[in-house]
Amino acid sequence: MTPPSSSPPQPPQPSPPSGPRAPAEQQPTSLGHGLLVMGDLWNLLIARSLLTEGPARFLDLKARLGISDPVLSRRLRDLAADGLIAAEEYRAASPRREYRLTGAGVDLWPVYVALHAWDRRWAPASPLRLHAALRHAACGHVTDPVFGCAACGAIGLSARDTVAQVDTRIPFSAANPRRRYHRSAAATGALPAAAPADGSADPADPADHGAPGAPEPIAGAAVLADRTSTSLLAAAFLGHRRFGDFQDLLRDAAPQTLTARLALLTDQAILAKAPLREGGRRLGYRLTPKGHDFFPTFAFLIAWSTRWFENDGRPGVTITHRACGRVLEPRWTCNACNGALAAAEFTPRT
Repeated sequence: MTPPSSSPPQPPQPSPPSGPRAPAEQQPTSLGHGLLVMGDLWNLLIARSLLTEGPARFLDLKARLGISDPVLSRRLRDLAADGLIAAEEYRAASPRREYRLTGAGVDLWPVYVALHAWDRRWAPASPLRLHAALRHAACGHVTDPVFGCAACGAIGLSARDTVAQVDTRIPFSAANPRRRYHRSAAATGALPAAAPADGSADPADPADHGAPGAPEPIAGAAVLADRTSTSLLAAAFLGHRRFGDFQDLLRDAAPQTLTARLALLTDQAILAKAPLREGGRRLGYRLTPKGHDFFPTFAFLIAWSTRWFENDGRPGVTITHRACGRVLEPRWTCNACNGALAAAEFTPRT
């Protein structure tokens, strides 16, 4: 990477948060707005860096992430406009700005815990994985967080313990609108796509479907950052299994794109082909244990979007906990002391 010059480029002044924004053609739901923000790999990595490594200057973030100046400038501007980060001047003589997470940004920590837990189990060798331990401040132990429902106190839940319902008054596409950027940085070589149009380099992830044998597992951020893959997983959690169902829901996705993403998710053992009926010959797609383990990421993202983008209206998707009959209030608890996690404390592993 080229060393920084003595006069570092300064990113554009972020506009103050002006409320939720949406593509001109369609106002998204609160979940749609959440995915609009977090369904981009650079946004995911910038927010994660500020969460786990603390506030940073422009050049610090550039060095941490290996991102180009224009791409970083635009992402910082957009994250500020959405209310996730704020810039503060820290030196009066020669003003420089330091970026830090706002309350909305810090509140993303349960999503990152979900991605961290998924990566530890399913993508331990991925360069995109956060190599850190999660420590519970209350008891001091390194913890493997347990997913549960805060509404009733139940722990050890999975997607099978819940029911997801779509608001039929809202088109499925409203919960996952078109991304803001012509092409987000593709987190993995496994995602077939053109080169990014904004000049960004793709963060490396050694998934190569051209190599013999099974592909290297991709990180959870790579899945979440790809709009079509996220939509297909969401549809699978809602009970859809047929290719035709996916086509009906994702009307703006080309059939070849759906085919490529379903092949990726199948190769990655997130989905598996199985008979639609017992003993039948027609095949559909079902979630594997690896796919089911992605459920907490969705649950926390829906909850976060509902809290911070309520001006966009209804969330579009509601998850109910079967046992208590109430809307799921996702939470993490510590497996060492069974206490609720109130925040994420990631400590680097040596």
